[in-house]
Amino acid sequence: MFRKHNPATVNLLMLAILAIVLQSCGFDASGLKPATGRSNEILFVTNSNDNWKSEIGDTLKAFFGQELKGLPQPESAFELIHVQSPDFSQLYQSHHNIFILDINNSFDKSIVETKKDFWAKPQRVVKFSVADKNTFYQEFAKNKEALLQLFDETERLRAFSAFATLLDQKIKNQLIESFDISMEMPKTFYIAGTADNFVWIRREAESFSQGIIIYYYPYTDTMAFDPQRIIQVRDSVTKRYIPGPATGSYMKTASLVPPTPKQINFNDNFALEMRGLWELEGDYMGGPFVSYTFLDPIHNRIITLDGYVYYPNQDKRNLLRQVESILYTFQFPDAGISAEPKK
Repeated sequence: MFRKHNPATVNLLMLAILAIVLQSCGFDASGLKPATGRSNEILFVTNSNDNWKSEIGDTLKAFFGQELKGLPQPESAFELIHVQSPDFSQLYQSHHNIFILDINNSFDKSIVETKKDFWAKPQRVVKFSVADKNTFYQEFAKNKEALLQLFDETERLRAFSAFATLLDQKIKNQLIESFDISMEMPKTFYIAGTADNFVWIRREAESFSQGIIIYYYPYTDTMAFDPQRIIQVRDSVTKRYIPGPATGSYMKTASLVPPTPKQINFNDNFALEMRGLWELEGDYMGGPFVSYTFLDPIHNRIITLDGYVYYPNQDKRNLLRQVESILYTFQFPDAGISAEPKK
């Protein structure tokens, strides 16, 4: 039951993430230290303030600062900060997300580079070397979606690193033994309910809640990836297994703002991501959720990993990012420790 707080394919279509080749330009990482910077923040480095205050800067701000879908109040995907190249010292080089833009008419060709864990860890460094602003617009249009996914990945790694030393092996073992799925789970979470094809894992803090719902069912046809079908299954599961505090209340998907579907590569599996809002039927609680639905070809079943947040009257992006980071630890267990799912 939810606890109220004080106030407030299937061809396995692999989505092509643009391959950006790192070319040598003096990068050399050693003695890595923990990355710095606030959560969900990107540091932009440009030749001058003129570039940042121009249409180029507006383009970067509009894309990386866009509103994150599936939240009950406006929150940007990333917070953006800026320094000029001469000020880009070691103090800034440990930032976890760095976007370097070098515009120089001496460049014979454009180079887009990306490097993981270069000056710090976890870290993503992106560098655009272009001759002029028009070339920048062309290269950015081609690469921006892939770069956004790379920065998202860094944020998930960084969010999970806060849990990494406090993992609950018992929960992990239970998921393997009972459901033949593997996922790293922090000790701040506990199993709140299970059924033959369902498990509910929760974290209850003083002012917020985080939850993970995992369920699966037989795969019959590609309609399993229809967004409406996914929501129908979700609502049937939450109605049955996720009660609210009031008698007869239960979780359901909010319909006022329909969830946003997106085809993604989820840990090398084709998946349909859904971002939206949940609410309680018969009560007044709600918040954001994100889910990933994909095929388990070994057991011919559809698996959905669903994470949600309850944090009334507060921003929820960072808490939802933490839940995402846990969901992304999902793996199909190794053959040596795999168990047949319970019937």
